[in-house]
Order: sequence, then structure tokens, then C-alpha cells
Amino acid sequence: MKTVTLGPRGIYNLSVIGTWISVVGSIASIGGAIWAFVQARRAVGAASTATRARDEIIERRKIVEVSQVHSETNKILRVASKVGPSCNERQLQGLDCGEIAREIEEYARFLNEHSSHFTDLFENQAKELCEKLFPDIEKLSEAMTFEEKKSAGKNIYQNINTFLPFVKDLSDDKKERVPTR
Repeated sequence: MKTVTLGPRGIYNLSVIGTWISVVGSIASIGGAIWAFVQARRAVGAASTATRARDEIIERRKIVEVSQVHSETNKILRVASKVGPSCNERQLQGLDCGEIAREIEEYARFLNEHSSHFTDLFENQAKELCEKLFPDIEKLSEAMTFEEKKSAGKNIYQNINTFLPFVKDLSDDKKERVPTR
């Protein structure tokens, strides 16, 4: 084995080289920290973009559901009008009130399914309508006389007709609040 002896200048040279290596390592460490910071900011931007996109998709789905409720409400109002305020005894002859009651019951089920969109502070207009409809649906289904059919049909029609402006306003409001990029 060969022994290397370093003079005072050799130790000094090693010390300078060690210092430079330390400085270069520190600069590389700072550069790495800056790079990590830049990448973290990009990740935060991407995450907030993804969150905004998710929120927009959810809001658009709600718009579609509320619009569908509006459309179904208009449709069931036409069905209810067959036994509504303007019907007469001649028009009710041969009309299957049980079938009309079944269609209104299906509408009430559909409305109840989407009732979460209709909460206004502590009121839920959709649930209230469903609660008002069920007794009249049963009365219409079991009605035998013209007066019974007319009474139940008129109540159903008026309750749905009263709900219609509320669902229209909500549908319009949701459409106006569509987030845009």
C-alpha cells in the first residue's frame, strides 16, 4: 500500500473542492425545491379545474332533472285535465279514471324521486304536492259517480296546476345559473 501525504496546500485544495461541492449541492437542492413548488402549484391548478368540471357536470345533471320534472308536470296536467274543472258528465263517459289515477300516481312517484331539487329553506314543494295528491288519487281510482270523479279530478288538477309555476321558475333559475367557462 502506498501512502499519500498531503501538504498544507493539498488539504486546502480538498477544503475548497469540498466547499464547491457543498455550494453546488445546495444550489441543486434549492433548484429541486423550486421545481417541486412549481409542480405543486400546477397540481393545485389541475385539481381545482377538475373540481370545477365535476361541479359543472353535477349542476347540468340537476338542470336536466328539473327540466324533466317540468316536462312531466305539463304532461300529467294534460292527463288530469280529462277529469279536471272543465270536464262534464258526457266527457267522463267511457273514460278509465283508474288508468288516469295510475298515471298520476306514477307522476307522484317520479316527483318524489326528484324532490331534493325542490327544497326551499324548510319547505319542499314537491313532497307537499305528493302528500296532497295521494288522497285524491285514491278517491279518483275508487270514484263511481260523476260528482266523485269530478271532485277528485278537480283537486288533482288544481294541485298540479299550482305546482307548475314553481317548477317552471326553478327550471328557469337553474338554466340561468349554468356555469360557463
